[in-house]
Amino acid sequence: MITTTSPSLSSGEFDVTFGECEKVKQAHVYLEGVNKDDYVFEATTSLATNVVTVTIKKQQISATNTWGAATTTDVNGKDVVVVADCI
Repeated sequence: MITTTSPSLSSGEFDVTFGECEKVKQAHVYLEGVNKDDYVFEATTSLATNVVTVTIKKQQISATNTWGAATTTDVNGKDVVVVADCI
């Protein structure tokens, strides 16, 4: 498990490397405290060897049904926890 506080996002993404793993089999993401008025957030993962790429998206509830990339400001001071199953 790796916790990243205030990750720097590029197009809504950042990488987490599990150095003790040869390969990550699966990963789960928990967004702690990422709440803003009128927004909902979603996190997904993609895997490449021992690197987990986390993608965080947001949607404004009162506007459209369109998801967009979250920004570094959206997660400033917030924890993003990635739990991985290594092989």
